[in-house]
Amino acid sequence: MGRTDARGVVTHPTLATSREFLTAAVVIVVVGYAVILKHGWVVTRIDIISAIVALGALGYSFWLPDSERLIVETAFKRNERLSQFAVFVVFLAFYAITAGSDVSPFNAHVRQAFAFIHGHTYIDAPNYIEHAQVGPYSYQLHPILPAILLMPFAAIWGMNTNQNYFSIIVGALDMALAWRLLGHFHLTVNARKWLTVFFGAGTIIWYETVNGGSWGVSMVVAILVTLIALDETFDKGRPAVVGFFAGIAGLARYDLVFVWPVYLALLLFWRRRRIRELFWFIPGCALTAAAYIAFNYARYHSIFDRGVVYYMPKDQQTLFAFRFFPGNFFTLFFMAPGLYSGFPYIHPTFGGQSILTTSPAFLLVLKASWRRIEAVLIALGALIAVTPSLFYVGNGSAQFGTRHYLHAFPFLLILMALGVHRRIDQMSRILIAVSVFSIAWGVWSIRFYGLNG
Repeated sequence: MGRTDARGVVTHPTLATSREFLTAAVVIVVVGYAVILKHGWVVTRIDIISAIVALGALGYSFWLPDSERLIVETAFKRNERLSQFAVFVVFLAFYAITAGSDVSPFNAHVRQAFAFIHGHTYIDAPNYIEHAQVGPYSYQLHPILPAILLMPFAAIWGMNTNQNYFSIIVGALDMALAWRLLGHFHLTVNARKWLTVFFGAGTIIWYETVNGGSWGVSMVVAILVTLIALDETFDKGRPAVVGFFAGIAGLARYDLVFVWPVYLALLLFWRRRRIRELFWFIPGCALTAAAYIAFNYARYHSIFDRGVVYYMPKDQQTLFAFRFFPGNFFTLFFMAPGLYSGFPYIHPTFGGQSILTTSPAFLLVLKASWRRIEAVLIALGALIAVTPSLFYVGNGSAQFGTRHYLHAFPFLLILMALGVHRRIDQMSRILIAVSVFSIAWGVWSIRFYGLNG
């Protein structure tokens, strides 16, 4: 049973939808295991966990009663929730299998979580971990939300906590939340599938999730809480909930603090919330500000994060300037992959690759109707989110794609949903397929040939 539009096209997930996702997860696991065993690679614990979850969830889905035997609204709610879990499962399997067995040595968030558990803010930082050195103490350069989320795991496994596993789980949650968010835009189930596949496999979220390094984990966590904030905005629109998640998103990526007014504008002008209701948005932002100031004062005796200032050479301490804009703009829109004389001949450029060559389907944001106030505000949110990075001293350095702009992807996904107009057309499918191929090529190329080619 599934709701349909006037043409009989299914617009809400059915039990069969979830079974399709879960079957895909099992196929990914089976094929992945076959490849791993053929090459003699290591089967990791997250591979085993994803296989157990996929098989168990698929079996459970066949145990559930068919929708026809349930009250209509009960069936819709169950199928929607099950589909969200199924999306999580399929991407858990997908990311686990494609991550390989390597563990990123750049585990600054685990080190910070371990430090918090032991009652201090400084970390044990080897030379390869970027850090601010203040006297005898080393401090990590990243915002603290990932470390806070890692604390329960660090309390159990200590410094043996696997940051890559954490990244894979959070990345899979991101995709489940993206699927849920897309459900608010009256898309067909087929359109939701295509856009979710694009978000999870046609953008560099795939690469950053399986890479598991400190910079990537900051981004996948920022995407997580941003998706929750946007989902609440387009669902019940409770200012207190939106404010809490929009607020703490700033503890994963500082740029997202500047997007707070966009959430308020959406609640006020699109959701028609009254001014006095918007005051409930403030506590979440206040909590973020308090945590930010307290953490910085404990480290630097300053209300601001001065970590990058301590880390950068004294002659390069200008962090934001207009002169950095041309290089960052070029990276974002024009930097192409490199050409090499040996196989695989075309390889990701060490310093990055434009969003149009990694994920050309983002061009679909241009199809959104700019006469709709929510489209204008969401576009403004995306623009505000990326603006600081455009004027930042670095473009992301060693990277595939443009990682400094990942936190704007949830806003772009909404614009794509608004531009699809319920059903996805052939050109959109082609762009998404090209995006998935491009990211798959990059993940494969870097894994087997390194980022330097």
